[in-house]
Amino acid sequence: MKKIAEITLEEKKYKIDLNKFYDLSIPITMDSKSPSFYDKKPLKIKYYKDRNGKVWNLNEGSSCNVPVIDLNIHCGSTHSECRSHITKENIYISEILDNSFISCLLISLMPKNNIGNDTYHHNVDSNDFIINQLALKNKLDKFKNSNIKALVVRTLPNDIDQIILKNYDNEPNSFFSNEAIKYLLSFGIEHLIVDTPSIDKLNDGGNLGNHKIFWNLNKKGNKNTITELAIIKNEINDGLYLLCFNILNLRLDASPSRPILYKINEI
Repeated sequence: MKKIAEITLEEKKYKIDLNKFYDLSIPITMDSKSPSFYDKKPLKIKYYKDRNGKVWNLNEGSSCNVPVIDLNIHCGSTHSECRSHITKENIYISEILDNSFISCLLISLMPKNNIGNDTYHHNVDSNDFIINQLALKNKLDKFKNSNIKALVVRTLPNDIDQIILKNYDNEPNSFFSNEAIKYLLSFGIEHLIVDTPSIDKLNDGGNLGNHKIFWNLNKKGNKNTITELAIIKNEINDGLYLLCFNILNLRLDASPSRPILYKINEI
């Protein structure tokens, strides 16, 4: 049965089928089938042991399972984060993201082994692959009047099987130039979704310069978000969508995230 919804954003009306969507999240699994960043170990599960020594596991005779997990939000699964990831502010991702629909553009880019005329706040090596400002402008300029608030960036080549198992400590991630991030801000992007573990270089001296630019630390109240380690399957075409985030109600800087894209038809 079709579930058709009519959505109004910025005085434009859209029609979407709620049964037809694209999930951009990597499943959180209890095995090694997930990316690794900063030496993240596979997620392990144990079962709750109460004060009487009882282990709440059906295999050990209890009436139900009560699993306990030690989850590294940032380094092994799709997650959304806000500026308190790099500040001491009491800002929580659950206060910024809700289940509202957001106008979104999906683009695909091949990171280049050349920063061009752009700059980066740390050394750029010969084996680094960068998304620069010109690459973004070539994709986004024709959408200047579309009032897009979210951008999904799929890096090419897009080998899904390799991405899920990728160890970024051994194979460095592609990242954005400083000018590329500044361009996204000037374009009006508030939510950036990428299929890499960071918009910065893995080892940038601990600066996290692109994060600082995107969250504009000189301006209080910035509610921009960054979603990393998304997975964008090849069957999803580049173009305009409506985006909806699904996150946990955590009073933290970040949460496991399930970004959902819906095809749109303008009414």
